[in-house]
Amino acid sequence: MASASTVSPSFAGYLGAAGWLLGMLVAAGLGGYWLRRLLVPAYDGALARLAELILAFSILLLSLEALGSFGALWPGWMLVACTVPALIATGLGLRFARRPSPVHETPRVEPWALAVALVVAAAAAVQWAMPSLLGLDRGMFGGDSTWYHLPFAIHFAQTHSTWDLLYTDPLKLTAWFYPASSELLGSVGIVLFHDDWLYPLINLGWLCFGLLAGWCLGRPRGVGPACAVAAAIVLCSGVLVVTQAGEARNDEMGIAVLIAFAALLYSGYRDGGRGALAPAGLAGGLAVSVKLTMLAPVGAATALAVLAICLRDRRRGPLDALVLLVATVLAGGYWYLRNLVRSGNPLPEVHKLGPIELPYPHQMDLYPRPPRSVADYLGDAHVLGAWFVPGLHEALGPLWPAVLALAALGALWAAVASREWIAAALGLAAILTSVVYLFTPLTAAGPPGEPAGFFTNTRYLMPGVALGLTLLPLAWPLRRNVWTRTATLAALTALFAVGAIVGPGWESRFLPGALFCATALIVLPALAALAWRSPRLARSPVLRPALAAALACVLLLPALALGHGIENRYLARHYSAATLRVGEEGGPVRTMIWAHDESGRRIGIAGAGELFFDQSIYAGDEDSNVVRYVGQPLPHGGYRVPPSCPAFRRAVDRGRYEFLVMTEFGDNEPDRRRYPIEEWVEGAPAVELIRTEKAYPQTVYTYRVRGRLEPQDCP
Repeated sequence: MASASTVSPSFAGYLGAAGWLLGMLVAAGLGGYWLRRLLVPAYDGALARLAELILAFSILLLSLEALGSFGALWPGWMLVACTVPALIATGLGLRFARRPSPVHETPRVEPWALAVALVVAAAAAVQWAMPSLLGLDRGMFGGDSTWYHLPFAIHFAQTHSTWDLLYTDPLKLTAWFYPASSELLGSVGIVLFHDDWLYPLINLGWLCFGLLAGWCLGRPRGVGPACAVAAAIVLCSGVLVVTQAGEARNDEMGIAVLIAFAALLYSGYRDGGRGALAPAGLAGGLAVSVKLTMLAPVGAATALAVLAICLRDRRRGPLDALVLLVATVLAGGYWYLRNLVRSGNPLPEVHKLGPIELPYPHQMDLYPRPPRSVADYLGDAHVLGAWFVPGLHEALGPLWPAVLALAALGALWAAVASREWIAAALGLAAILTSVVYLFTPLTAAGPPGEPAGFFTNTRYLMPGVALGLTLLPLAWPLRRNVWTRTATLAALTALFAVGAIVGPGWESRFLPGALFCATALIVLPALAALAWRSPRLARSPVLRPALAAALACVLLLPALALGHGIENRYLARHYSAATLRVGEEGGPVRTMIWAHDESGRRIGIAGAGELFFDQSIYAGDEDSNVVRYVGQPLPHGGYRVPPSCPAFRRAVDRGRYEFLVMTEFGDNEPDRRRYPIEEWVEGAPAVELIRTEKAYPQTVYTYRVRGRLEPQDCP
């Protein structure tokens, strides 16, 4: 079979895939616009655009979930599934949508404050674009990206289904039960283009979405610029740039949608309309459908908001609260429903509910790092000084004490002194999220006294920091006059500037491309929005549509023209330097390069070491290799290393693999000799050893499989 690296996608195929993608996005966007006109005709400007984006994402995601449940994730069906609700929404909007009539007058924003916010947003986009372009240049090498985020997206695209679980490993973490909306959206590009070249750019889009959401949170009180800068501080923090930019991880999406949830809930409750609570609920549901760490903030804020809505109007309140809850469950419940069906538990990570023991997968006691929480070390001065302080410096910049203090101040003010129910709900949600972070396993993962996982897992703290920091400018003492607003914006801008200047991500060779991205994603849309509000355009029936068409052409035509070349360059270069994935410890570099050049193969991986974390690389250039961990299914969705030679050989035979990539033992110390999996295969007539590679922590063997391994012939 031809190597995938010898085949370049045709320009006709590229245009066809781009056409499918553009059709889906236009349909979802049209549906989002008319749904917003139906639900909240009073919204205008940035807030209207935010609500429309949430509604469009909801249409897209719900359509994909419905199709994936029946194995129908094919281009034609995806376009139809997006178009039908869009047409229904358009018809209803044309028939029933009321004329826009703002309920509240939006406070005026000083032009210089708007300029500062735009400069910060553009700088944030430039900083993020550089590592995103680096990912386009060399591939995604983050451990979680290649371990389960990208493999899930590839699995959805290969099977056209979202219902079947992809067992990635025998670890205790059961990653296959994590919510996977980010991966489902990422699979769209793989279905259409037959590769993942768009993936490194996705989180750059979520950065821009989060900045818009920050602006909208402060917009009702005239502090949109300060809230947008506060959002930029968190979204461009060192830990998120390092782990998210140009990668397939989903924390950036989760935090951005969480800020949108806060903005829409704050405005929706303030406007008092039942329809305004629907986009807020959808945003909250989208957040919990992305990442488990969003359950605490969304759950707490929603529960308190429901109480506030019911108390405000005892007659209509219960129905309004029901709208919020139904929208949240609709957008966020899919993956938890799948977990309930497959394991008997919507949250298999939770084993007990009070005295009641819940069904859960009884996994092997294996972790990437020994599990420990931050709370385990709060009294350990050595760990605090040697690990936590440097980790926070790296995660939030040299002014990290100020960032955390201001976030805590914003949350406490909102919870105690805001005199606004929804602000209090969001503040309490931020506080609860931070407390949950302290006790969450893996936040200080590592050997005793060496929490090596602390830095990378500070991202679990970021949802609470994001809520607290973006709530800060809403405090009455900080927004009561132009001087206090100026001081707040100046302080937040200084925090952002210091963190950005000394932060990671800057690659001078990508500066032209980063400037292009910032112009396309921030500058041009902002200028178009300002022009849109011009009285002259408002009076003309022609100028506004002409402006929208011109902006679409300016953004789309260069993207279409450059995309094919970028895709071909990505396929020619990504993962060519496999040493970037394994770092100093070493790993099966030659094996990864070999697998990357294969196409349409069935590859079974078994054992320990780096094999868990390289899975998307084994999928090959076109993501066409079917890669599965060779294991034994357990009740309630569990998965483990087969405990014996016959069980292991039966698992290989069931998988119908053409190749096996495996280590000598199925586990690392101390129990590895209980699973001598290489010995169980060695000498079988149906396998041929084609490669042996010294790697950390175990040697890696590659076998060609020519038939059944016959369990009865085990030594």
